[in-house]
Amino acid sequence: MTGAKNIQTLLLSLLISGVLSGQNLQATKRLVDKLASHRFEGRGYVKNGDVRAANYLSKEMKKAGLIPYFDSYKQPYHFNINTFPGNCKLFAGENELVPGRDFVIHPGMRAVEMSFNLRWLPDTLTSASQVYQLIDTTTLHEGNQIVVLPAGIKNAWRHGIAGVPALLQTEKGRIWWHTSTTQLADGAVRIKVKEDKLSAATKTIRLELDAEFKQDHQSYNLAGFVRGSRQPDSLIVFVAHYDHLGMMGKKTMFPGASDNASGTALVLDLAHYYAINPSKAEYTMAFVLVSGEEAGLLGSKYFASNPPFDLSKTAFVVNFDMVGSGSEGITVVNALQFPEAFASIRSLNEAGKFVSKVVERGESCNSDHCPFYEKGVPAFFIHTQGPENQHYHDTEDKAANLPLTKYEALFELMTLFVEKIPGLPK
Repeated sequence: MTGAKNIQTLLLSLLISGVLSGQNLQATKRLVDKLASHRFEGRGYVKNGDVRAANYLSKEMKKAGLIPYFDSYKQPYHFNINTFPGNCKLFAGENELVPGRDFVIHPGMRAVEMSFNLRWLPDTLTSASQVYQLIDTTTLHEGNQIVVLPAGIKNAWRHGIAGVPALLQTEKGRIWWHTSTTQLADGAVRIKVKEDKLSAATKTIRLELDAEFKQDHQSYNLAGFVRGSRQPDSLIVFVAHYDHLGMMGKKTMFPGASDNASGTALVLDLAHYYAINPSKAEYTMAFVLVSGEEAGLLGSKYFASNPPFDLSKTAFVVNFDMVGSGSEGITVVNALQFPEAFASIRSLNEAGKFVSKVVERGESCNSDHCPFYEKGVPAFFIHTQGPENQHYHDTEDKAANLPLTKYEALFELMTLFVEKIPGLPK
């Protein structure tokens, strides 16, 4: 009986330890699943998907027990954004292509309903300058011509080619999308189509596209904190963006499970951990969820310029973006800028064997750590690596395709890192 009681005591201890840890993989999966669902329309700007996500996440912050920095945790701000709430149809000859899978339109396009005659250029083209050797661009408006470019011409779809009002670029691999805060000049048409969906025998296409340019769209950053038990005037900040690309037309949604429901869920999980374990929060732990990242780090730029706390007292910012894999380790952006802090993460990982490797990268303004870093605050951007999820800015970035391979390991590594950050007041 004594042995049985000891086993029961051990199991109870482990259960309590697991509950108190705050780390909850199943809850995280449920949150990612919800954020990536049609309930929030891809957390973009059609049907105010980002605002509905903000309302939901503010309630999650309250459930976590965070003290709000703003009324209902929400910091409002505004920006312009181009959206596609209605038709998004492309017909290649008699075949209707699937938006998001077979083709994408440039995110800055205006509404258009028009048929085009295809002006095919050779597959051997490698640069935009070669276009002018093959065609007289001043005649392209005649007969509604659209120039068909091979995939090899870098950034033609994204940046356009001077003098070419309408272009279609084929793509051999995966098709991805993004957002735009501006609109292209009147009549400019740019389409990207999967190569195997457009036969060389195709002579015409028809595009039916509705667009709405939203001026001064109101969005929200969210922020709450757990007050430090020993050094409340020093802050450690966890950041993630919760927005994504939203909708391209009525039916095509970009779910954004990896980018960045995964980082959002991790920040909220850490919030639960420190709220449940206030003794672990020796420094004030701030939890920030920003929007507008996909439109150009707009939320984090606004937050860093209008912070609810003193940035000069912020010891470190850790930004999580796309942390749903991990079979091949993690990458730390800004590692070279803060070598002692990076050495701490690497040392902790070597001791605990959390992930297979910790890769150091230098300075890069590619996520929401950057506006804080530019204000002089030490900041890392951490993302996971691995082939198990390669869906970036496409329609397959779904919760079902996100394994969260090393989520628990990353969570534990980050909580240990907080305890070991060099230079913090003791």
